[in-house]
Amino acid sequence: MRRILITLTALCSLGLAASAWAGPTAPDTLRLEPPKTMEAVKSPVDFPHGAHLNRAADCTTCHHTWDGKSDIRACGSSGCHDQPGKKGETAFYTAFHGKDTDRSCLGCHKTAKKDGKPAPASCKQCHQ
Repeated sequence: MRRILITLTALCSLGLAASAWAGPTAPDTLRLEPPKTMEAVKSPVDFPHGAHLNRAADCTTCHHTWDGKSDIRACGSSGCHDQPGKKGETAFYTAFHGKDTDRSCLGCHKTAKKDGKPAPASCKQCHQ
C-alpha cells in the first residue's frame, strides 16, 4: 500500500511539474490589428500563431520583453509597440515590418526567403 501511495504521489508531482513547465498557451490564429488609439491603414492580419510555434528558437524571439513567467501581452500594449508612425523601435509598424531584425514578421520572412523557405513578404500576402 505504501508503495502505491508513493508511486501515485510521484506521478501527481510529475504531472503538476509538466503542466507548469508547458508555459502559456495561445490560440492557433491571432488577429493582429493596431491599438484602438491608432488608425488602421491596412486590413488586420489573421496571424497563424500555431504554425510559428516550432519555427522560432523560443517565445522570446518575437516576444522579446517577456520574462518567461507573466502573461504575454499584445504587441500594441502600452510600453511595447504602442507608438504611431513607422519609425522607432516602439512604433507599432516596426513590430511587424522592421526589415533589419528577425524579431519582426517582415524581417524574419526576408531571412527565410534568402534561405529558400516559403514565407510571405508582400503586403497582400498578409493583409487580405
